[in-house]
Amino acid sequence: MDALGRVLIVVNPAAQSGAAAGAAERLKRFLTMYCHREAFDIAQTERPRHATEIAAGAAGYDTVIALGGDGVVHEVACGLMRIEKGRRPTLGVIPVGSGNDFARTLGLTDVTDVSGTDFSPLLTSSAAPIDVLEITCRSHTGGTTRTWTEYAVQTISFGLDAAIAIDTHAMRKITGLTGAPLYLASGLKAFGRDYRDFPAHVRFDGGAEKRVRAIIFAIQNGPTYGSGFRICPQADPCDGLLDVCYATGPVPRAVALPVFLSAKNGGHTHNPHVHLQRAKRVDLVFPSPTYPIQLDGEQVGAAEMSIEVLPSTLSVLWPR
Repeated sequence: MDALGRVLIVVNPAAQSGAAAGAAERLKRFLTMYCHREAFDIAQTERPRHATEIAAGAAGYDTVIALGGDGVVHEVACGLMRIEKGRRPTLGVIPVGSGNDFARTLGLTDVTDVSGTDFSPLLTSSAAPIDVLEITCRSHTGGTTRTWTEYAVQTISFGLDAAIAIDTHAMRKITGLTGAPLYLASGLKAFGRDYRDFPAHVRFDGGAEKRVRAIIFAIQNGPTYGSGFRICPQADPCDGLLDVCYATGPVPRAVALPVFLSAKNGGHTHNPHVHLQRAKRVDLVFPSPTYPIQLDGEQVGAAEMSIEVLPSTLSVLWPR
């Protein structure tokens, strides 16, 4: 526990119907009790991207703990990546979100009862480096090209799978669903009247460019997305490689839907419409700037993307 050093806890106080704020206070008391010292602060987010701003200013801390789901983890990781590597704090995760796929990659268990959050994995965690995905995005408006950089720790996707992830934000408010049932409900909706493919140009490791009619297209750092769908079962966030899974059409929805559902247990990988690839860089060009694209569950818009793996660049707390 002493290795945690000075700790900043970043939490969205509105998460889990307001229960996450109380969980952050309990975590602070837990750490204070076990470490016998006052070296723990809480920062509450107030708006989208605020967690990124908070983490970017956390160079004086040794550990930054993201208390929330993949969205909070994503924002905190993006902020930490703005800090030079020698001063960058270690990332810790307390999973209390809807998807928790990055936490699942680390071997952490979803917290289903926020009021009784179990913080004991921190007692046996140790820091180890993981890969981070660096995404260079470009958009074109009125003859002007805008370029910016994003980061992801778990997944990047476009197509129906991205539409599903983006839609879960609204569907959660309407239905109250969380976890796998939420993603399944959103998936069935996407495979209804919204079903289509998404043509794009792709290049792996600077090779020949090819056109694909993607139904789903996922670039993974860890094995799962969508609250446990094992889209790239062999993905390892420490191997210095991107794991890519994409399904191509045209395919009738009656054929595509069972393939999508079989991905829950990784059973889609032998389907002839599904392609698996490993690379260090993936370049994508989208014919339309309105394609659904998500990074760790957060929506982004771009006309072109270049994704590269940054090996062993972010220190993360892993339970032993």
